[in-house]
Amino acid sequence: MTQARHPQANSYDVIILGAGAAGLMCAAVAGQRGRSVLLLEQSRHPAEKIRISGGGRCNFTNLHISPANFLSENPRFCHSALSGYTQHDFIALVERYPHFLAREDARAIVLRRRLAADHRHVAGGVPQG
Repeated sequence: MTQARHPQANSYDVIILGAGAAGLMCAAVAGQRGRSVLLLEQSRHPAEKIRISGGGRCNFTNLHISPANFLSENPRFCHSALSGYTQHDFIALVERYPHFLAREDARAIVLRRRLAADHRHVAGGVPQG
């Protein structure tokens, strides 16, 4: 028997350090692509910074983002990163789950208030669908 045919119980295709916004998104995409994922977080709860962002309103993204909003020694990086996956791509993803997220105003996408009090709903990561 080779390990490739019979992987160990504790082997993973992807190991992600940090269960913040980026880590949760990476874990969700890797899982959707059929990869086995181990997501490690040092904080007491996953997605803690998401939960407290926006003054506790769980601000997931902003509607008006451009490279001008970022400081970088390499200004082309922001252009490249934002053209690869825009806020509109993320908004399209989360709007498939209207029970989960709400537009707070003309600028922000936030977690619905009834869920914001319970971070465990955020800790579940990006919904599958």
